[in-house]
Amino acid sequence: MRKIYIVTTYTGTFLSYLIRKISKSPYAHISLSLNEDLSPMYSFGRLNPKTPIFAGFVEENINEGLYEIKQNALCRVYSLEVDYSRYEKLVQNIMKVNHNRKKYNYDVKALVYLSFNKSREVEYKYVCSHFVADMLYKSDIHIFDKSPSLVKPEDFYNNCNLSLEYEGLLCNYNVRNKEEMLSHMTC
Repeated sequence: MRKIYIVTTYTGTFLSYLIRKISKSPYAHISLSLNEDLSPMYSFGRLNPKTPIFAGFVEENINEGLYEIKQNALCRVYSLEVDYSRYEKLVQNIMKVNHNRKKYNYDVKALVYLSFNKSREVEYKYVCSHFVADMLYKSDIHIFDKSPSLVKPEDFYNNCNLSLEYEGLLCNYNVRNKEEMLSHMTC
């Protein structure tokens, strides 16, 4: 078995504020990581941390890009245990998008559709929640009872299939993990 990590964040940007207001969920952005240290996290978001105008497939890191600018970003980090074959499928699906990243774009219209609980599936277009849900679905990891294109950020919040690992400031996540490791070593 391997653990994967789903990270929900709220950065306080204008777009995240709008998503939070519409969804009534405390977190507006979803990322997926294959590693406990969350390096990297995969998602669909800003290509340039200073402007939301250009968006697409991104590899995010806790102390870089938008998270370097918005160090007060709140997060919840969830884990999910999957068998090795599903983990490998997930890696392959993410890498397939990564290798073809220039074909992919952020689907702004999907944000409107989602606010009305409408599905919108366009090849090579995602919003963050659709991307993460689709990568899981294509890897035979089924944690939702609806189409990946209908999954919203709030669907990850308190999802009974996920285990909450951490809640707090994203920039403190690795500090917390290091402190836990040290406390286990001194016992």
